[in-house]
Amino acid sequence: MEIRLCKKDEINQIKDIWKYCFEDSEAYVNFYFDKKLNHNNVVISKDGDRLISSIHLNQHDILMNGKKFNTSYVVGVSTLPEARGRGIMNDMMIESLKEMLRRGQSISILMPIDFRLYTKFGFSNCYDMILNSVDIFDLKKFKYIGDFKKATTKDASELKNIYSLAASDYNGFALRDEAYFFDLIEEMDVDGGSIYINYISGIPSGYIVYSISGGVFTIREIYSIDITSYKSILKFVFNHNTQCKRVEMMSSIDDPLRLLLDNPKDATFEIKPFMMARIIDFKKFINACGFVIRKALDEESILIKINDEYLSNNDKVFRLVNKSGTLFVEDSCSKEYEIELDIAEATKIFTKYSSVDEALKLREDYFSVKENGLKNRLENLLSFSKEVNHINEYV
Repeated sequence: MEIRLCKKDEINQIKDIWKYCFEDSEAYVNFYFDKKLNHNNVVISKDGDRLISSIHLNQHDILMNGKKFNTSYVVGVSTLPEARGRGIMNDMMIESLKEMLRRGQSISILMPIDFRLYTKFGFSNCYDMILNSVDIFDLKKFKYIGDFKKATTKDASELKNIYSLAASDYNGFALRDEAYFFDLIEEMDVDGGSIYINYISGIPSGYIVYSISGGVFTIREIYSIDITSYKSILKFVFNHNTQCKRVEMMSSIDDPLRLLLDNPKDATFEIKPFMMARIIDFKKFINACGFVIRKALDEESILIKINDEYLSNNDKVFRLVNKSGTLFVEDSCSKEYEIELDIAEATKIFTKYSSVDEALKLREDYFSVKENGLKNRLENLLSFSKEVNHINEYV
C-alpha cells in the first residue's frame, strides 16, 4: 500500500472516486475538478496500479485573532467500497496531518459528515451555525430599499468588498479574493443558484447567494454592511412568495433574524455544529496569534502538557508565559507539568471557540483544578475573550 500526494496523470482516478462517493451533479464535479482541484493538494492511497482512497487538502487563508494563517481545509475524504474497513483512512489521515506540518501550517479545518470519524485525530468542533427555517410570509414586513442586480464576474470586486467588511466582525473567517467570487458565480450558474447585490444610494451594501427547489428558498449566505441592507435582502426573498413557501438559511451564530421577526415562535432556529479545527503546530500557532494578556503579571507562567497522539511536535511539555503583555509558548525541558490538555481541548480554547472555564467544566478534574488555583492562573494567563467564530466555505 502506497500513500503519497497525487500525480497529475492520476486526476481522472481521483475524479472517479469522488463521483462514486458523493452525490454531486456531473456539472458540479466538472466545475470542482476544473476550478478548485490542485493535484498537489490531494493525498492518495494506491493499491497496486489503482487509486482507492483520497483526501483533498484545499488551501485557504483564514484570520485567527487578527492574524493570517494558511490552512488546509480537509474535504473529499473518500474510499472505494472494496477498500473500506481495512484501516486505510486511519493511515491516510495521519499522513495528511504530517503533510500539513511539512508545509509549515499550524492549523487545519474540516467539515465532517460525521464528527465521530475525526475526533480521534484531534479535530474538534470550533464553528457553529444557525439553521433558520421560516415561513416566507414572516418576511413580508421588511422594506425593499435600493436596487438589486444579478451579479456577474464584473462584480467580483464589489462582492469581495461587501464580504470583507461583513466578515471582519468574526474570528476564524476565510479570506476571499476576487478570484474566489469569479468561481462562486460560476459555481452558482452550474448548480442552478443565483447571486444578487443590493445597492443603496448606488453603494453596494449587501449580497445574497441562494437557490430555489421544491418550494423552498435556500439561502447559502447573506452578507451586508449594515442592518438596512440585511432587511432589504429579506424583502427581496419575500418577493419570491409565489414560488416558495419556506425559507431556509444557514447563518452565523449571531444572525439577527430571530430578533427581527414579529412571531419567531412559529419559526425554528437550530444551532448546528458546522466546522472542525485542529492545531497542527501548537507552539507556532500560539506565538503567531499574539494573544494579549490583561491580567497576569509579567513573566508569570504555567507548565502545560499537550497530549497529541499523532504529531510528536505537540506531544510534550510547554511553558506558557506572559512576556510584556503578550502570550508566548516556549519549549520546556521539564518532565513535570501543572496541567495537561489534549490537542482538541487546546484547539477549542486557542481558537477562542471556548473559554477556559467552558473547556475545563467538561473535565472530570474540574473542581480540583478550580480549588488548587490552577483555573484562576490559567484564566489570568489566557485572558483573551471568547469570540464568534464564523466560516462559510464548502470546498
